[in-house]
Parts: sequence; structure tokens; C-alpha cells
Amino acid sequence: MSAVPDPHGGWFTPGQIAGFVGLLVLGAALGVGSYQAGQRLAGTGGGAVVTAASTSDTPDGRVLYAGNCAGCHGANAEGAVGPALKGTLGWSATDFRRAVLDGRTPDGRTLGVVMPRFAATGLDGAPPTDAQLEAIRAYLKTLP
Repeated sequence: MSAVPDPHGGWFTPGQIAGFVGLLVLGAALGVGSYQAGQRLAGTGGGAVVTAASTSDTPDGRVLYAGNCAGCHGANAEGAVGPALKGTLGWSATDFRRAVLDGRTPDGRTLGVVMPRFAATGLDGAPPTDAQLEAIRAYLKTLP
């Protein structure tokens, strides 16, 4: 059996190189697109930001919860990545504030590392206000 000479000298064929470059370009495009989508969802990108219309200066607890809490605690605070929030309904405003801002339960236990410390991260990109925290707490009390 005689060996057939390799016309490319042992290197990749032009088709293989084109395919590899195409995969690299596709991967980079998907990565950049995903990053930009994440930035828009987080409210830090240059995309459109959806906000609820409000007729007063009172924060909307439902909107704040949906934008900052529901992703981990579930749409109805039933628990998902984070725990269900039914147990927090008996907490005082001070205890609730401490948990949301500093990641501490009323008994001093540290909440999981995935729980944002909203004192540092802010709510919707701004330092949380007492009115916002109370609006979220009040909204939680309306859930079934």
C-alpha cells in the first residue's frame, strides 16, 4: 500500500480552518450578546429600562420585589434558589431591614452568600430607602 501525499503538508485544510474561525466568531458573538442581555436585565446596561408608572412618591413594593427578590425567592415568595419568605412575616421592621441590608437574621445568623447585601449593592442601583424596604415588606404580607 502506498501512502497518498498530504497536499497541505500535515496542516489543517482551508475548510477546517474556516470552520474553526466560524466557531470562534459565533462563540464570541454569543458571549457578548449574553453579557449585554445580563447588563440590561440588571439595569446597568445601555438598553431600555422598564419602570412602572407611579402616581405618587410611594415606592411600589411589588415592582421592587419583582426586580430585586423574585429571581431567587420566587414570584410569590414561595422559595426557589433562596428560601420561602413566609417565615419573615413575623419579623419586625428592624429585623427585616437587617436581613435585607446586611444579610443577618433576627437571631444573628448570617444568610447565605448568594443573598445580596443590599446595603452594599443597592436596590435598582441606588441606596435602599426605608420607604422601599417597608414597601417590599408590606407587599410580602399581601401574598397568599
